[in-house]
Amino acid sequence: MTALPPHHRWILTAEEPEPTGELPEPPRPDLEVGCHRRLRGPFTGGGSLLRRVVPELLARDPESVAARATEITVIAPDLAPLVPRTPRTLTQLADAKERTRFYPAPRALRIAHGVAELALDWARLLRPEGAVIAFYDVDEADPTDRELVAILLRRCDPARLTVVAESHGDRDDALTRALTTYTVRAARAPRPPSPRRAEADLAQLFIDSDGTSRDPAVRNAYAALPPAERARRHTARAEALRDLDDPTLRLGAIPYHLEHGDDPAGAGVAAFVEAVNSCFAAGLYEAVADLAARGRRLAADGGWSKAYRTFTHKAAACLCYLGRGHEAFAYLEEMRRATVDPDVHMGTAYLSAMLHTRFLPRQAHDEDLALAWVNTAIAFADSHPDPERRVLARAFMRNARALVELHRGDVDGSLALVEEAIALTDAGFGPDEQLLHRSVLLYNRAQVRAARKDHTASLRDYDDVIRRDPDYGDYYFERAAQYRALGRHDEALRDYATAIRLTPPFYEAHFNRADLLLELGDDEGALRDLDYALDLEPGHLDSLTHRAELLLERGDTAGARRDVEHGLAIEPRHAPLLAAQGALLEATGDPEAAYESYSAALVAEPAFVPAWANRAVLAYAGGRVEQAVADLDAALRIVDDATLRANRAVALQDLGEHRRALADLDVAVSALGADDPDVFYLRGVSRHALADARGALADWRAHLKAFGPGETSPRGAEIELRAGDLTLAQIREGVE
Repeated sequence: MTALPPHHRWILTAEEPEPTGELPEPPRPDLEVGCHRRLRGPFTGGGSLLRRVVPELLARDPESVAARATEITVIAPDLAPLVPRTPRTLTQLADAKERTRFYPAPRALRIAHGVAELALDWARLLRPEGAVIAFYDVDEADPTDRELVAILLRRCDPARLTVVAESHGDRDDALTRALTTYTVRAARAPRPPSPRRAEADLAQLFIDSDGTSRDPAVRNAYAALPPAERARRHTARAEALRDLDDPTLRLGAIPYHLEHGDDPAGAGVAAFVEAVNSCFAAGLYEAVADLAARGRRLAADGGWSKAYRTFTHKAAACLCYLGRGHEAFAYLEEMRRATVDPDVHMGTAYLSAMLHTRFLPRQAHDEDLALAWVNTAIAFADSHPDPERRVLARAFMRNARALVELHRGDVDGSLALVEEAIALTDAGFGPDEQLLHRSVLLYNRAQVRAARKDHTASLRDYDDVIRRDPDYGDYYFERAAQYRALGRHDEALRDYATAIRLTPPFYEAHFNRADLLLELGDDEGALRDLDYALDLEPGHLDSLTHRAELLLERGDTAGARRDVEHGLAIEPRHAPLLAAQGALLEATGDPEAAYESYSAALVAEPAFVPAWANRAVLAYAGGRVEQAVADLDAALRIVDDATLRANRAVALQDLGEHRRALADLDVAVSALGADDPDVFYLRGVSRHALADARGALADWRAHLKAFGPGETSPRGAEIELRAGDLTLAQIREGVE
């Protein structure tokens, strides 16, 4: 019999599974990973996986562990002492009162990719014959763990690392899509019951499992406990877990037990405040949403308490970060109704401004409303009764208005506001105070200066902020763009490499580096980066476009077609992909379909210059010269480009419009002549047609002199034909 190829396995966990025939049993796992969020909250499964693989990897390849220091220390902080090198940023070091930067929501996804890559390293180095990891309780997991399992299913070759996952598969999320795409069904293997003594206290077993036991007898015994006894046991279990001093237990099991303990409104609420603040600081916003909702229920009877306010504010903020801004309005309105506390109204005004200028979908932005809200926040800040808080709030809110003004198109006004915020901070605090806040302001000034095209000044700010906070990878990513704008490509590449080293995997760095490498002619390096960017984010349309174009240039039409079709399935009106499809159709001998594809790109994005240019080339090749000129006219109305002018000049020459052609070629020679001698030949043609024989000979002489000894101009015969009795040698020597 022929063995089946290796596959990831999906064990369907329905309450009453439908008959499925003979399903194969899943392979025996090397590692079993429980993912129930009641254990350790977000990344319960990811942390458990790291606790198994990191010690083994350290003995074999400590550099692979050091490369993932951020991921390890965030989700398994108990492993931090084992990590060879741990980045230390001002964001990490700032205490709660000084924290003015919070992580973007995609950071959790980046961390999941880093964990997946550690698991792949472990399998490659320590299980070269192949490994199996089984994930259980996935449907009870925090979204971070569901995303992690989805990434492993998509990125792992099952011949090297097979993933087994138990799930109902009934949610519309990345995990269910991955299970459907990358797995085959498997039977649920019988799991031996946990050993227990005949006299075991079954109810206590449920408590000690932190509410995760599936054993019906255990669950029934727990349910039969008198409420007071049940609460007492939960409280006792929470105290026992606190004694372990494991911070991740404070995100899962401890709040769970105190939520059901004998003081839910006191100790329970306090535990949820701690968990919410910890998860918010780490950028684990899905967990914040869950914990804050549970905390609000516990604190609801206490009126507008500080804890209830914390839960409500954090719920609104994390919904903003998660792209669910419309859901945040209800929380902000509740806060405004509940109190006249100026701090609350300042905070809600700020978040409302950020919703309207940043967090809502772009089509829902309202910059006038954002300005109104941020001005309200500034008014509260300027009258804050606490002098120290007033200084910080005034600077912070002016920095917020700077973003609004930037989005309103007032770049100079934005810069003035950031500089005012910097001056307020410098005047109100000592040089060693508010270090994180100062770095945020410098970073924002660098961004505004970049928006003003003042790349040199922007670079100075990035240099300063990197000196202050050298382990924060995003700064290097942003500074690379300034180096590139200034033509300092080696330094840009060095900064991209540093950003990649310091940061959990993120596709943007690899895409931007690939774009630069393409400009520098390093197609192999660019292709490596594009491949990796698409490993991280398979639906990134710009990466798909770049790779399709690069593969087409290399003759891989099948690969280019796969990328184009994948991208257009995601966004059928994506102009760059439609243009890439046009180039693909043109290369494979279907010019009519190519023309239609370029036209579709222009319907989707009328200002997309490459589609105008490519359609013009196609029209010219098909003998539709007037159409080619019209398309190039349209392109040049959008952007004045010397290459487009040179192309239009060729078409205009065919139409006999040499004066227009000469005007285009004067621009083209000035911009391109040093690298492209053909523009001198073309200008000579138009000058000759306009009876400027001396000018034509001067241009042809410049054209011929661009070719060294032993080199021959491909235009030589045409020049001799037009030059009458003069030979190429005479023209080169200046004979007229």
